[in-house]
Amino acid sequence: MLNWLVIGILVLVVMIVIKLGGLRHGFFIILLLFVVLFFYGTLSFLSNERGVDFSTFRGWIDAAGVYVGWFANGFQNLKTITGNVINMDWTSTNGSFFDKENSEVIKNKK
Repeated sequence: MLNWLVIGILVLVVMIVIKLGGLRHGFFIILLLFVVLFFYGTLSFLSNERGVDFSTFRGWIDAAGVYVGWFANGFQNLKTITGNVINMDWTSTNGSFFDKENSEVIKNKK
C-alpha cells in the first residue's frame, strides 16, 4: 500500500511541476520521474524478493552488487545482439525479387 502511495505522490508532484513550469522542462521531468520510479521499484524488489537489508552497510553493498550485475548483464546482452547483427549476411537476397525478368510489375507492363 505504501508503495502505491509513494508512486502516486511522485506522479502528482510531477504533474503539478509540469503545469506550473510549462512544457519547456516537461521531457526532463518525465525522464527524471521514470528514473526515480525505476530505482524505487528495483529497491523495493531487492528488499522484498532478494531480502536485502538496507539498514546496514553490507545491505547497500549487496544492492550495489546486484545493480552492477544487472548493468553488466545488460551490456553483455547488447554486445551479443550487436555481434549477431554484424555477423548477419545482409547481402543475400532473393534473386527473383530483384530480377527484372521475373518481376510481376515488369511482366504486367509488357
